[in-house]
Amino acid sequence: MYGLYVKPLYEALKESKDQYLTWTPECHKSFKELKKALMMAPALGLPDLTKPFELFVHERQHLALGVLAQRLGPWKRPVGYFSKQLDTVSKGWPGCLRAEAATVLLIQEARKLTMGQKIVVYVPHMVITVLEQKGGHWLSPSRMLKYQVVLLEQDDVELKTTAIVNPAMFLSTENPTEKLEHDRLLTIEQVYSSRPDLKDEPLKDPDLELFMDGSSFVQEGRRMAGYAVVTTDKVLESGTLPANTSAQKAELVALKQALRMAEGKRVNIQTDSK
Repeated sequence: MYGLYVKPLYEALKESKDQYLTWTPECHKSFKELKKALMMAPALGLPDLTKPFELFVHERQHLALGVLAQRLGPWKRPVGYFSKQLDTVSKGWPGCLRAEAATVLLIQEARKLTMGQKIVVYVPHMVITVLEQKGGHWLSPSRMLKYQVVLLEQDDVELKTTAIVNPAMFLSTENPTEKLEHDRLLTIEQVYSSRPDLKDEPLKDPDLELFMDGSSFVQEGRRMAGYAVVTTDKVLESGTLPANTSAQKAELVALKQALRMAEGKRVNIQTDSK
């Protein structure tokens, strides 16, 4: 809730110049809602460490929103509200994988209150299935390992797929409008699938056969970076890159230039990296 209220204010601060803040109607609305929320007493109970906890997670506007609850008779009583910004990397993922990132982030936050007590995490889709089938296309090996450890290998975490209304969806300044049910894997395939004209095997009789490389290294205390695009007999393009360019970025620059040269043609592009 807090994260959604202050997000327009943070964005205005980032864009401010010469120490002056541009006060927009959106900022004014956000400020009024924040003041109103601060004057309201939170409807929270005290955590009971003898009972298991239930965590409801929702991702909205690149924010991880969560409600931590415990059973009180037949009801669920909130004991904690969470609102955390996703990191820059996960903000660029498909929505279904952003939900994975939000789940991991809020499990780590909830542990500050649960003190090792069991947490039942309610999710609207098969988190593990999406992670295992599509995570490798977007997550680095280290991040993939971290997510697997948090979601699969912790004794205090249990994942449950449920279709009940998620209370974390209402930690928002607006009513949720997205559909509650859809095929997560199919959505990722349809929205973020690779172009059908890109193949993982060389084309027969291509118009061009290009080789590309990018590198970044330190020489005499200075970082050097550059790239090149060549054929079997000549250099088509080469150049230096800014000193802060990583080896991975240099490779991407080389690939980008090779693709520009091959626009409208059938081409094989050879590279020594993934």
